[in-house]
Amino acid sequence: MPARETPRRARINRRVLALHLAVIGGFTLLGVLLWWHVWITGSPTSTITCQCGDPSQELWFLTWTPWALIHGHSPFLSNAMFAGQGGANMITNTSWMVPSIVMAPITWLFGPIASFNILATLAPALSGWCFFVAARKVTTFVPGQVLGGLLFGFSPFVLQNDPFGHINWTLLFFPPLAFILLYDLAVTQRRTPVRTGIWLAVLVVVQFFTSTEMLAICIMVIVLTLVAAAVMAPRIAWGLRDRFLTAGGVAAGIVVVVLAYPVWFVLAGPRHITGVPWANASVWGTTPWAVVNAGSHVHASSYFDRLGGYFGGIGPNAGPAHLPSLIYFGIPLIAFVAVSVVTWYRSRLAWTIAIGTLIAWLLSFGTTMGNEASSTPDLNHQWWLPWRLFNHVPLVSDILPIRFDVAVIFGVALLFAISLDRWASIINQALGHRHAIAAAPMAWYRRPQLVAGSVLAALGVALLLPVALTSAVPFTVESSPMPAWFTRDAPRLPAGTIVLVVPFADQRAMGWQAQTGLHFDLAGGFAVVPDASGRSAFVSPPGGAIAVLNRLSPDPQTLVTTPLPATAAQVAEVRAAILRWNVGVTVVTLQGRQPTYSAAFFTAVYGRAPSHRDGVWVWTGPPGTGTKPISSTVLSRCTAASAPATSLLSAPECVANAIGAGSDNS
Repeated sequence: MPARETPRRARINRRVLALHLAVIGGFTLLGVLLWWHVWITGSPTSTITCQCGDPSQELWFLTWTPWALIHGHSPFLSNAMFAGQGGANMITNTSWMVPSIVMAPITWLFGPIASFNILATLAPALSGWCFFVAARKVTTFVPGQVLGGLLFGFSPFVLQNDPFGHINWTLLFFPPLAFILLYDLAVTQRRTPVRTGIWLAVLVVVQFFTSTEMLAICIMVIVLTLVAAAVMAPRIAWGLRDRFLTAGGVAAGIVVVVLAYPVWFVLAGPRHITGVPWANASVWGTTPWAVVNAGSHVHASSYFDRLGGYFGGIGPNAGPAHLPSLIYFGIPLIAFVAVSVVTWYRSRLAWTIAIGTLIAWLLSFGTTMGNEASSTPDLNHQWWLPWRLFNHVPLVSDILPIRFDVAVIFGVALLFAISLDRWASIINQALGHRHAIAAAPMAWYRRPQLVAGSVLAALGVALLLPVALTSAVPFTVESSPMPAWFTRDAPRLPAGTIVLVVPFADQRAMGWQAQTGLHFDLAGGFAVVPDASGRSAFVSPPGGAIAVLNRLSPDPQTLVTTPLPATAAQVAEVRAAILRWNVGVTVVTLQGRQPTYSAAFFTAVYGRAPSHRDGVWVWTGPPGTGTKPISSTVLSRCTAASAPATSLLSAPECVANAIGAGSDNS
């Protein structure tokens, strides 16, 4: 008998494999369509959403961990940025170490932009496929599994984060894989609790080195949901206690051993922070109506997106700041799931998923129900909200509540797949009744599964259309040429040379540094680092030299209106910082805010004119300590006078001459 079943099993296995490959291929094709201007009309190695903002930071993160490992450095602490200031704690920051290691061969062969584009294309597809695998554990209707994966992998949450390269919020393997393991632990019980515990530990460790915030969110929702499930069915929960205690104990033991040092590094390691990493984290929540309200600015570019370095429209967003509606599902989809309760109201699993989804949704409101952009007190809701229970819990309070939306999307997508599955079963049973088939004169009526599947698949697609139509795709991208100095001169610098680059506050310098293989160290950067008090530097505006450098840096598109630095005190602050940080080379590029003025300013800082080569102004060595001060009008006068000049050294030479003549010669 087993020998006869082998060919049949082989055919089934081939069909299952073909199905999974088809789903992965279809989702990947959709990812390519999102990034059409990269893969079809652009170049995967040089085209990116923007060589600035978050995308440039992600290029750096993709480069750092592999570089540190092959050079014998700890990947947990980097002195390649904020050089001369202590560096940055890379576990405190979202440096997605596991994805960067996986993509290391691509990064080394083709550069970090290629790795960025591959991950941005594949991450939604992989997330959708992981959901598809999870849905197959609890449903049999394949179109519902695919459509649920489509909703989860390509949700507004994912599409909002994808252009920025936020791999931690687009590579969503943890929720579906954790669901598979917990479902097996409680229901199918095909694995022993020990094996399940081992796999849970592996999953937690991988997620920890991908996104600690994502891990914390999922663990919170899972724990609260399991507690609710135990309250609903105490006898069943009591019967499963040994399995859960064994699996949990094994997982906890492995996790404690493996993550003890990394967790210590976050809490007490070099360059750790005290308090929350982001100012007012608790008020960054969603609104209850975001699930059905796409807003009035759909497809419109917003300041929120430009601040992160993306200058295209993304999807549903609303409010005065066009904040994203990450969990927009539309009224038809929500209504369908609500009506479908009649098909699964007896299912403990479905109710457990629904309760977990509700818990995540309530936590996503934060402490002000999404009114973080409001400066009017009466618009902020002062009544009690669930997140107030966790707002002051150490580490947990670091979470941005709006990111609980990822758990909401997973729950709604799973209920969507279950609902389609139950309706398919009901229709199949109705059409498959013998008397109905016998009385049917038409041949198509004799294939109830095909009829039910086609109708429900069409209905599912129609329910997802309102969500799909809110997304502005393909994504906006641009070619990202790098100043020639970084490819010609930077590789010849002595290893460990600290370079100050203007733009200073804009992360594009991190992208250029990553593209040159981290050959030099960067003075400054964009990361969560402690200020003088040990708190996150993001909590309060920077002061001193960093504030001065920031005012020279922003891109004109960010609409910065602060006055340019010009006083002798500001010049002296930057000069002192360059000496304190041991900067070996200062480079002013043609990008950023009024680059000619920046070149004039640094001439005042160094007391001498720069050289100009390969498209940048360059000063090497330390600035002069005995430089005479100049009046505040010299910089603007020299910059204005050089406007019609053909030489890019006109403004710096004008300032240098003023310094030589004395400040009264302005």
